[in-house]
Amino acid sequence: MNVLVFVYGTLRKQQINHHMMKNYPCMQEDVWVYGKLYDAGAGYPFLALNKGSEKVRGEVFEVPQAELYLLDEFEDYIPDEPNSSLYMRVEVDVYDNNDHSTKAFTYVCNKEEMLLHEIEGHDWVNFIGKPGTNEKI
Repeated sequence: MNVLVFVYGTLRKQQINHHMMKNYPCMQEDVWVYGKLYDAGAGYPFLALNKGSEKVRGEVFEVPQAELYLLDEFEDYIPDEPNSSLYMRVEVDVYDNNDHSTKAFTYVCNKEEMLLHEIEGHDWVNFIGKPGTNEKI
């Protein structure tokens, strides 16, 4: 069985960690979830769903459920130890330009202290390309 996964940071197409997604079909581009995106200077973003209703841009990939553990490990999500996990895997509504929604998993910040600097525009790809923000990856 396959599941859908919404990615919003370095796993997106043409980003440094997209190699993790290269074997999975991209089902949707130019989609979003409602929340806020933050930069902690770590080279990757943090998503917070309960912090607002901004459109956080990303892509949706179809991943075999049996391989979801690979993304869990990459995102430092430990299902049996949620308190020590950097991210939590949750199911969200992902919206497209026609206002249709799809359910998908995504990884949200599990450490409040990482939510340091709100990313203007809530789009990681645009953010890292701006001078004076994060290093170009």
